[in-house]
Amino acid sequence: MKASWILVFIIAAASATVGYSETKKRFSLLEAFRAMAENTKKIFAPKASPVKTISLSKDYNIHNHSVIASGRLDMFFSGVLKGKGEKFLSEARKNNICPLFLAAIAMHESANGKSDFARYRNNVFGIYLKGKYHSFESVDECIEYSAKLLAGRIYSKNPTIVGVQKIYCPVGAKNDPKGVNKYWLNGVLDKMKMLWGETIYIVQA
Repeated sequence: MKASWILVFIIAAASATVGYSETKKRFSLLEAFRAMAENTKKIFAPKASPVKTISLSKDYNIHNHSVIASGRLDMFFSGVLKGKGEKFLSEARKNNICPLFLAAIAMHESANGKSDFARYRNNVFGIYLKGKYHSFESVDECIEYSAKLLAGRIYSKNPTIVGVQKIYCPVGAKNDPKGVNKYWLNGVLDKMKMLWGETIYIVQA
């Protein structure tokens, strides 16, 4: 790129010292270089992926590649989730999980980063293992674990929000004596709507 600009300046300088006909030739050469540069941009510029819109519902596919920036997630995150937008995007893309969905679960399960489990156990996804709520070394570790969990085979038969709910947070579960699991589905959907709205933009593969 630098060499091309040096060449352009050389041509321009030379044109100033020659006659009218020579100047026309030099400008023609300059135009040719410009055309070459534009063609090179067109060849090597990354092609934009097509985007479509989907209405959010309980049947929304959790593998959709929703369009959202880490900064937007951070606008809504609080508590121990604050500043974790980039981590959520990274783990969502790595595990082929919708980042909006991943973020919404964490917000719902952790009272948006402010629950006791979130603050003292780094457990922002309500992960329950071996008869108790699990403690993680860090919030990042919990995000990594949960993204892999949601991408697992157990959810592959019905990879929708309602399909995940029936396994991840089933109504009437033994570890839910207060019956709060019945609020999970609408709670996650409400968080997704808050983050983006009822119409989700999806990048098509």
